[in-house]
Amino acid sequence: MSLSTVTQSLGLPPAPAIFAESEWGSQSPDAPLLFFDLPAAPEGAAPDPGALYAPPGEELYDYQEEGARYLMEHPVALLGDEMGLGKSIQAIAALRLLIRRGEVGRALILCPKTLIFDWYYKLRRWAPDLRAVPVEGPRKRRQWYWRSQAHVHVTGYETWREDLKAGLADPAAYDLILLDEIQRIKNPETATHRAVARVEARWRWGLSGTPLENRVEELLAIFHYLKPGLLPSRKGCPVEEIHRRIAPYVLRRRKADVLRHLPPKEYRTVWLDLAPAQRLAYEAAERAGVLAIRQAGHAAAPMIALTLLNKLKQICNLDPETGASCKVDYLEQELAELIDRGEKVLIFSQYPKVTLERLMPRLEPFGAILFDGSLSDWNRQLVVHHFQHKEMPRVLAMSLKAGGVGITLTRANHVYHLDHWWNPAVAQQAEDRTHRIGQRRTVHVTSLLTRGTVEERIAQLVEQKRELFHQVMDPLTELNEDQEQQFVLQRLTREEILGLFGVH
Repeated sequence: MSLSTVTQSLGLPPAPAIFAESEWGSQSPDAPLLFFDLPAAPEGAAPDPGALYAPPGEELYDYQEEGARYLMEHPVALLGDEMGLGKSIQAIAALRLLIRRGEVGRALILCPKTLIFDWYYKLRRWAPDLRAVPVEGPRKRRQWYWRSQAHVHVTGYETWREDLKAGLADPAAYDLILLDEIQRIKNPETATHRAVARVEARWRWGLSGTPLENRVEELLAIFHYLKPGLLPSRKGCPVEEIHRRIAPYVLRRRKADVLRHLPPKEYRTVWLDLAPAQRLAYEAAERAGVLAIRQAGHAAAPMIALTLLNKLKQICNLDPETGASCKVDYLEQELAELIDRGEKVLIFSQYPKVTLERLMPRLEPFGAILFDGSLSDWNRQLVVHHFQHKEMPRVLAMSLKAGGVGITLTRANHVYHLDHWWNPAVAQQAEDRTHRIGQRRTVHVTSLLTRGTVEERIAQLVEQKRELFHQVMDPLTELNEDQEQQFVLQRLTREEILGLFGVH
């Protein structure tokens, strides 16, 4: 199933055409702003300006109301709830009341670029009496957006940095700034951190689902902006003292503590035998690779081994010559039954180009769409909206970079991993697109691995070093091949890496 088919079936445009070029110059900042083709705000009276609001059919959980009121009482706050607890909704509920009460006039929300429309959609639903403007698109369009009379501007960190430099945006225009995925400013030497620091809003909120307790440098940089002077500018302050100082400004809850009613996740690992063509390709690549490792110098051998590792993992997904894949043979059987029952499915791979794209002809008959970095921000939001609220698509074949952060896909309760992640937290992050607020069914997570291959040896090694991988790597980061190699080189000894291939 193609993306264009989904778009046409819903009667929505492939991208929001808000203003025609001929309209430039005739619009003023006071002109009504046309909305994108998303669910309209409720008709009739505006929501009660004195109470926390939830749209029809939704509700704020007790801990979310607590979080919203915490934000309203703390002009400086870091909301660090675990992923899936609805940090953005809590922030929107609090922001709406502050604006309605006149305590805040204008707000700026900075987020990863891919989440701009997700924030806009949530603002439309959870604060329909506010005028929110997503700042994206060509420069002329953004210029008009920055001039528009809005309660909230939403844009990406990179766009803010560029438009601030170009003089399009005004850092003095906002009473409140909300930094989603606030770890984006963890490095004070970056242009992004410096661009954010120019916003001198009195209200400063940060959101992060990634634990920051033991990352002293990141905490110093983040609170250097949120609360200047609270922490020393340089590392040297004991961790215990840092935690004591920031405690009044941090609220963090975990799913296990506040969502006891959330259904469980059930895990299984399915071991498969490579298809004959895969086995031939695998053995040929392994023989050639091991020979190259043995011939390499002492320093180069681990890097060659890790390059071979990625190649073999890709062959375990499918034979590049024939397309044979024991994993998709298995998936086809599973999907046929799940789709017949009206269920929806997520399929994750770290290789969107060499695996997911190649497998799409076999997955499309089940109503599958490829969800990777090639999608525009608008099409990402479009696909997510239709996956959640419409019959199609039924299956999303996802790369972690595109699907791992900031989106809710609770219509699915079946997740398949085609690859083995070095860091268990990365797989958990992907699964939690489904295992979050709104999920009422058990989430079934299946890892597909192949017997007699490097995947078997990786699984054993990951289990032995689970805590090391889990603690060190940022689960919000998808590694490209070079970065993954560096990560593994830092965590495993030379003997452990070469031992994956029986080389010593």
